[in-house]
Amino acid sequence: MHKDLVRQLGYANLDTRLKRISDHMSHSLRAMYRNLQMDTEPNWYLVLFIVREQPNVSVMEIAERLKFTHQSVMTITNKMIDKGYLKSEKDKIDKRKTIFKLTEKAENNLPLFTKIWEIGKKVMLELLDQNIEIMEHLERLEANLHKASFGERIAEELKKNPL
Repeated sequence: MHKDLVRQLGYANLDTRLKRISDHMSHSLRAMYRNLQMDTEPNWYLVLFIVREQPNVSVMEIAERLKFTHQSVMTITNKMIDKGYLKSEKDKIDKRKTIFKLTEKAENNLPLFTKIWEIGKKVMLELLDQNIEIMEHLERLEANLHKASFGERIAEELKKNPL
């Protein structure tokens, strides 16, 4: 039996561990949506939440709120348009700007999405044994990475301590 190398490496491999957890959660959510016969993706709820809260929101505004790249938001929103959850149009004032609204399909599914989100929060707390201390650590990690990226920090250390 092989040991779990990712776990064995501990905090030094945090990015891989977080990705693995994220992938596992996303995969299980996709399976749940399929079982519920819903044609959605796990990360769509973020965009649905924003567009529900602020109709006529732009790609750039969504990207800013989520701290995602413009391209990532375009990929998500294009899939949502293809599946009939969003409609897009050009802003009346700035024709370069694409804005989004929820479709009737999205509006009709909002009660189910909301229920899934609420249950998801409850389940997450259970998974964390009611201890959300991890959020403080993630806040600190994100703030420090905002000051200088992981790669930048490693490159800086290499300059200080060359081979």
